[in-house]
Amino acid sequence: MILEINNFMNALSPDLKQIGLKAKEGLHVLLKIQEKDGRIFMDQNSVEKVCLTRKATEFDGAFLQKCAKLVQVAWCVNTNKCFDLPAKGIHSCSPYCVALKRESLEGGGKYTKDKTKIYDRINSYFANALALVEDDSEKERLKVFQNFINSKEKLENLLRKSEIDFNEIKDKEYIILYLDEEIDKYNRVNERYLSDKLFNTNEYNIEVDGEIFGTSDFLNGFPTKKPFLSHQSASFNIAGRISGKMARNLYEFQDLMGRNILPRPLPLFIYQDELQEKYIRIFDKSLKEGTRIGYRDIIRSLYTNHQEDLKNYYLLYYYGGTICDFDFVSKFRYRLFSKEQEYWEIKDHFNISFREKIYNVFELEEKVLRILFNNSLIVTTKTGDLLCKYFDELDAKYCKSENNYLLILKYRKAFYDYIYKSRTQAITRSIFESILLSGILDDIRQDERYNILAKMNIWFSLAEKFDLQTKNKDTMADKLEENRELMTALKKGKVKLQNDAQYAFAVGQVIYYLLSKSKTSDKSYKRLEPFLQQVHASELNKAIARLFDTYKHENFSANFKYPFASVMAYETKVNMREYMPMMLAGFFSENQLFAEDKSDVVNDDEN
Repeated sequence: MILEINNFMNALSPDLKQIGLKAKEGLHVLLKIQEKDGRIFMDQNSVEKVCLTRKATEFDGAFLQKCAKLVQVAWCVNTNKCFDLPAKGIHSCSPYCVALKRESLEGGGKYTKDKTKIYDRINSYFANALALVEDDSEKERLKVFQNFINSKEKLENLLRKSEIDFNEIKDKEYIILYLDEEIDKYNRVNERYLSDKLFNTNEYNIEVDGEIFGTSDFLNGFPTKKPFLSHQSASFNIAGRISGKMARNLYEFQDLMGRNILPRPLPLFIYQDELQEKYIRIFDKSLKEGTRIGYRDIIRSLYTNHQEDLKNYYLLYYYGGTICDFDFVSKFRYRLFSKEQEYWEIKDHFNISFREKIYNVFELEEKVLRILFNNSLIVTTKTGDLLCKYFDELDAKYCKSENNYLLILKYRKAFYDYIYKSRTQAITRSIFESILLSGILDDIRQDERYNILAKMNIWFSLAEKFDLQTKNKDTMADKLEENRELMTALKKGKVKLQNDAQYAFAVGQVIYYLLSKSKTSDKSYKRLEPFLQQVHASELNKAIARLFDTYKHENFSANFKYPFASVMAYETKVNMREYMPMMLAGFFSENQLFAEDKSDVVNDDEN
């Protein structure tokens, strides 16, 4: 992974590495060292610009962008490598900049907890920071900055005389003081700081041909003080070393991840420099045009001219500055074909005006997964954007139900592998059907008709697409049409039920017809649950008989007679949950048991 990320960073332009930089939240103060009559000094007139980010106007944009660039080359690698140990209250690591949080100053939440107050630690901070400066005259010049803020009275006097009310700064917001100097000066001391701090530890650093090599600090907590985490029997102390340049690339990559501007997931091509450079150009161009192009659009663009080249690359998924997944993709499957068509098709089997043609895996994600997980895994926002929460921290209260929440947690990684890594074995037919059945039962409890029928359309249209081993040419859709035709003959007494699937479909028709006799205000689908809970056909028939007994005083159509009798006479030992899809299909299909005209209605005595 380290090598692939390093190659990716080498391909990025310096301008692209700067995109997405934002000033830290808080108060930014730009100061200038003054010169007069050969004397250098700082006073209240040294304040050139002050801005609180929460109150920034469009005229402050250029200033805050400048602050963002300065602080990028003045910040500590992490708080364990700052110049304010062990308190870790000052997060800058440059003699040209001092950055601390409001909470560390008097009145802040951390102030009383600090044994040594931050005002008294400023001189020790500068002692470390000035060690990065080689020019002695520059050191003396920077000591003017140090002496301007190195006490409680001096620092508070500076802050309270600024244009911003000091009390408006929140505890967790930063107060950052910058010297208005050329960025090259910031860069020079930053290079010296990083040369010592980019590696995990300096204990194993070696110099080869003038370049330092050491242990990587990228996602690596080197357990030097934790023997129980170290290899006790290994003949070596470390697995390997990386160069200083590579360490810098990894550090900058982690910063880019934190800015959330890179495509997600991020493809890292190997041995295909031309392809990698092309997608970086596509990405770069979109950012310069003020838009952020995503992984899907990049792949669509590359697929047009590089269809055969979309293989042998690593796919990295990051979230919140953390790498969540890193894996190899041997061949990417973009298009979805069936034997008969150039697309997968969702047909409107249940007459709700819902049908779709799915040409590629990203359309599968948008048109199917969004419905399967009730707009909680694949989320369509109010602005029309698509959010994918494959690795996000989910909150159950923002999911439709507890069941939906658990389904997402259980299967989202499998769908990510199926769509983005082309691992067709990740989603089997049994998984696909389990998700649909669980979701439909949940929708039945919540009485959401459209969701139920949309998922039924998906189930009966796509189930076979996830069955890689089946040799049976009879699809669920074919069986659905066969059973609908069967009901036409069955209601006339011309045929009998011959198998369990036919029985399940007829059961659904009978239950729907009997429930339609209810005169109560409760017309919800929750009334279907007692029948769906039955495992054995004998118990299911008893439940249907009790339902019939409830409405036996009602008039029934002649079309009801033979199907009802056939259902009650049918015997089978199978687990009826295996045939629940067909039972639901019978229930939600157009019911053929109602009278075709008034003359076709008979009373209960005739039944």
